[in-house]
Amino acid sequence: MRLMVARLVILSLVVIGSSVNGQEVFRNPAMENGDESQAAFLHGLELMHSARFDEAVSSFRNAIKLRKGTCPECFEMIGSSYLQAQKFKEAAGAFREGIALKASNEAGLHNGLGVALFLMSDKKVYDEAVSEFRRAIDMSQGSIAQAYYNLGHALIKVGKAEEGKAAFKTFLEKQPNAPEASEVRGILANPRNTGEPSAPVFEVKSFDGQNLSLEAFKGKVVVLDFWASWCGPCRAEMPDVKKIWSKYNGKQFVMIGVNLDRDERAFKSYMKEQGITWPQFFDGGGWNNKIARLYGVRAIPYAVLIDQDGVVKATGLRGPRLSSKIGDLLGKLGKE
Repeated sequence: MRLMVARLVILSLVVIGSSVNGQEVFRNPAMENGDESQAAFLHGLELMHSARFDEAVSSFRNAIKLRKGTCPECFEMIGSSYLQAQKFKEAAGAFREGIALKASNEAGLHNGLGVALFLMSDKKVYDEAVSEFRRAIDMSQGSIAQAYYNLGHALIKVGKAEEGKAAFKTFLEKQPNAPEASEVRGILANPRNTGEPSAPVFEVKSFDGQNLSLEAFKGKVVVLDFWASWCGPCRAEMPDVKKIWSKYNGKQFVMIGVNLDRDERAFKSYMKEQGITWPQFFDGGGWNNKIARLYGVRAIPYAVLIDQDGVVKATGLRGPRLSSKIGDLLGKLGKE
């Protein structure tokens, strides 16, 4: 099982909303001195939110150099960038570098290290991941609620299902309305699905007024495609997305575009230009889009593949890899 990176990790770094080139990014109040390191940090965040992870890492490394190595927040962002890029060993290394600084965000760094270790899918490091999540909880005195969610999955992975369920229950007590809450309740209610990430449910209307409910799509394979017209990588991926729609439309398959534009005119213009006909959810919220927040999306393009039982089967796949995985699920569905 590989959980969604964006949802499994949570950053303890305190951030506030800002804007770069008209797009929403984040700022770190701890770096409000207006120097070059702050500019490099902000640029790194802009690159990270545009899914340009290698460039983001370089910018964060530059901020570290400018601060003479004393930027634990930069190491946290480097680790998060590597997680999004699915470079889990590199992410673990970055979190360890940050931890060595003994900074105020150390608990969050331990949580991030636990995520990186867990996502390596190596039995040899699962116990270490459990230890890192426990350390994050202890150091934060339980204030990083997401660490309980992470710990629950890790404990189940090492065969400690009851302890895992206890961690999930604590998570729900602390964050009953969190995006992951519906998944956790599903795990606790259906023990046979323990360890499988259930897709958070939603009920919204598409841009053209259709009812979109994940519950209503049970029995079908669903892809949630997160994108925006201002996102260069999303535009580059659009031909492959259109191929997937053309290939599987009409079968037991549903694709929902989740658009992160703020400018409705730009969204509509691109839709018309590309001839996009599959359902789209647009609420003008940008990164605060309702479904994007529910799924913890921090970078685009990003796809979530959900099977007929509402279980997340893959995240982050693109192009032929995503198409192949959809075909596999539809093939199995046809044999049931």
